[in-house]
Amino acid sequence: MVEDPTADNRQRQLQGSPTLSVVVITCNEAANLPRLLQSVVELADEIVVFDSGSTDGTPHIARSAGARVVDCAWEGWSATKNQANAAATGDWILSLDADEAPDAACMAAIRSHIAQGPRTASGAWRVGEVNRMTNYCGQWVRHSGWFPDRKVRLWPAGAAEWRGAIHELPHFDSPVEAVRLGGLVEHHSYPNRASHLDQIEKFGKVWAEDQHARGRSTPLLVVCLKVLAQWLKTYVLRQGWRDGRAGWNIARLSAWATWRKHARLRLRVRGGLPEPRHILVCRTDALGDLVLSLPIVTALKHRFPDATIDLLVRPYAAPIAKAVPHVHRVLEWNEGCAQDPSGSGKSLVGQGRYDAVVMAFPDKPVVKACAAAGIPVRTGTGRRWHTWRRLTHRNWDGRRDSGGHESWHGLRLLLPFGIEADQELLRKPCLSAPSADEAVRSMLDACGSPPVLLHPGSHGSADNWSPARFAGLAERLVLAGFEVGFTGTASEGQAFAPHMPSSAGMHNWFGLLDLEQLLALQSRSRAVIASSTGPLHTATALGRPGLGLYGTTPPEWAARWGPIGPHVGTVASGQRTGDGRLDIPVEQVFDALLKLLSSAEQQ
Repeated sequence: MVEDPTADNRQRQLQGSPTLSVVVITCNEAANLPRLLQSVVELADEIVVFDSGSTDGTPHIARSAGARVVDCAWEGWSATKNQANAAATGDWILSLDADEAPDAACMAAIRSHIAQGPRTASGAWRVGEVNRMTNYCGQWVRHSGWFPDRKVRLWPAGAAEWRGAIHELPHFDSPVEAVRLGGLVEHHSYPNRASHLDQIEKFGKVWAEDQHARGRSTPLLVVCLKVLAQWLKTYVLRQGWRDGRAGWNIARLSAWATWRKHARLRLRVRGGLPEPRHILVCRTDALGDLVLSLPIVTALKHRFPDATIDLLVRPYAAPIAKAVPHVHRVLEWNEGCAQDPSGSGKSLVGQGRYDAVVMAFPDKPVVKACAAAGIPVRTGTGRRWHTWRRLTHRNWDGRRDSGGHESWHGLRLLLPFGIEADQELLRKPCLSAPSADEAVRSMLDACGSPPVLLHPGSHGSADNWSPARFAGLAERLVLAGFEVGFTGTASEGQAFAPHMPSSAGMHNWFGLLDLEQLLALQSRSRAVIASSTGPLHTATALGRPGLGLYGTTPPEWAARWGPIGPHVGTVASGQRTGDGRLDIPVEQVFDALLKLLSSAEQQ
């Protein structure tokens, strides 16, 4: 590629050679864009990247490959693509998505096609139709209605205009002759099932808005028939069963996509809920689970800035709840409330005169108490008998092996309020740092620099790394010049004692901190490393870099239970040591920490 693609294209035009502009729109496509750029860089005369506010380095990646980057506001798929096409200077337009990559045979076919001129003898536009093959969670899909997947992506400049709010298509100003090009365009749209779920929600929202604007609706019985028909079409008629597990998942989620988009439309037709003034959010299980539900509070406050929002938690989680911005009051759900939900439990939740309650965790006594208190809007999962009976607005997502993150699922409970599950909320801090008392200040004063905190225990909530490897990592960190502090309960400290290193720069803080002090220490640390446990989640929610150690299969995987916040890293392994611990080498964790810290410093 040359630095001035426009001048280069004009030179080619003067020489009589048709020029090719590859056009792509992007937003946070750092994971996909290098593959696309590598596939087209040798044959494209110009690469135009229209970027809508990427924060992951996408523009830098594009410029490094010689692409011309144009910053633009997002105006929808069709409008943004049309702007990008208008900015191209080539004789021909090859419009691709960032998650696509033509193979060598396809690019050769494209070059051969454009050499034969823009029109046929009858005056029709000569357009090129590529064949996409989709990679779904690591498997190429050859059935399920996904292959062959013919798309018109190549045409003479100025001949086409994109139209449509979703699944947009090019429209031409005169007749066309479509030529099926050889080779394949690899489509990497679904690296995991979570990405499929995210796309279902994104496209479903746009579809529902478009249909509602057209005055359309769908009766519930028809919706149910459409869902069944979609599954039968994908899995049976289009032979999804031949794609194995991928085909089963595609059929199931295709049916789910049909249900979700029509459910969104029906919600819009019925109208949203009255604006609540007093809202209660309930999460009465473990500390980490509470932290992963906190984006619910942020989303509610953004949507209803004048509302008061209270949190109902277990007493041991109250210090975390009190560190949540926008929370007016913290209610503590004790054993007495759990044993008498219609009495003391009802009295506790009834005092707030709430307009709405969000059941982030379907704790049966809490659900019963909120129903007994007569809170008019009660939303949560409908996949329990007690929630199906007592909630007014139900969510039917399955969480166990969906591939969706716990925080994302929590945000989806807010759809009845017209609030979307915004993934950006998972990348923002959701806790405020408590002040450091004398004990915390003395710990920090004992360190020459902010320490890296290692938290080896998890109260049995996760498969841990072995104590010996935590100790080995501590020694590796000290050797590299870091200060290291160990945190955890007194009993965890006793279990870890035989492995405790004694090198300078090591600090044994087991059993010395209550939860509020731990939050204060974490907020002033360099980073925190732990398995999937509450202190890992509090650290990243405070905005500190956190590195989590995970297994690779449900229910322990990071896809569901990974930490949230602006500086998050995970290391996962499907292997186990002889005693059942996560088999992750010390050096791998050390390298992952350095990468995380470097990334955090650049942001």
